[in-house]
Amino acid sequence: MKKVIHIYKTYKPFTQGGIEEYIDSIISYQNSKFDYNLLSIGNVNHTNDKVKIFKKSFSFNSDIISFQLFFYLFKKVNRKKVILHLHTPWPSMELFLCIFGFENIVVTYHSDIVRQKFINFFYKRINIKLLTKDNIKKIIVTSKVYYETSKILMSLPVSKIKIIPIGIGSLMSPVKNSLNNKKKNILFIGSNRTYKGIDLLKRLIKEKNFNILIIGSNLKELKKFKNVKLYENVSEVDKEKILSDSYLLLMTSTSRNEAFGIVLVEALRSGIPIISPKINSGVSWINKQDETGYQYNTKNFDDMFDKINKLMKIDEQSYIKMSNKAQIRYERYFKLSKMIVEIEKVYSSIPNN
Repeated sequence: MKKVIHIYKTYKPFTQGGIEEYIDSIISYQNSKFDYNLLSIGNVNHTNDKVKIFKKSFSFNSDIISFQLFFYLFKKVNRKKVILHLHTPWPSMELFLCIFGFENIVVTYHSDIVRQKFINFFYKRINIKLLTKDNIKKIIVTSKVYYETSKILMSLPVSKIKIIPIGIGSLMSPVKNSLNNKKKNILFIGSNRTYKGIDLLKRLIKEKNFNILIIGSNLKELKKFKNVKLYENVSEVDKEKILSDSYLLLMTSTSRNEAFGIVLVEALRSGIPIISPKINSGVSWINKQDETGYQYNTKNFDDMFDKINKLMKIDEQSYIKMSNKAQIRYERYFKLSKMIVEIEKVYSSIPNN
């Protein structure tokens, strides 16, 4: 059985996000043909059957470095036989793996470096050079839209690129697409990060009379508003229940840092229409305009409000039709089993040395 080690700069229990969920769904998949492990960095050393987390040495902007992790890779990992699945952007790890001769690397390219423009100005040329090296066997991109709008990805050989959308498992408790007993709640799922557009959400809470449900972290300041109900550290079962009881999912993200948006896929799976920004990333592909919801001009509060109002006012038959199309879109593109099959094909294409 081939060994595959995933490497990402942060992980549970220290951080929680879409990339962490993506990795977890791969390494915990039942009946896999591969032996999976994960190496990551956290506040303290932490180990279980699948995951080994090393204590952080220091961080610089969004780059995180652990000398313990570098030492472990250098001394303990077979550079010819093991497949390393690196999740980027992570400049220091990209440089380390290429310099020290690890031969079988698969990269999931989650996002360009967007916010750190000064660093990216110098690093992007190095990044392109690294990603074209022979030891990078395949580069997984989660949507065609992101691939076609990334200058770095478009600079790479097409033969290295593999488009594999992120998939998630089926609902634990199937839901019926009905408005019976459903309140017109707006659901927001996310954390307080710079690109999540929390100012847009705050303005909606303050200026408009909508009931807002929030599943997220570092957003306790919003609990003071009477029209807000905040959930933190919810289980997957509870998240599914909150989603199925909600009228629509709202995304307020403002940049290509939101490269995909797993929460959008979760909404499709539950048959919940979506209001999302027009971002040149997977976001604009997942939510299909007029079929699974509506898109608004990014950062434009008035346009966002108009689209919310439009969805709030549609008749029940139109709402149910949109809900059904959302679930059909999930089944077509975003099933976990489809993603796993495609990713394991990539691993299988790498010969044993």
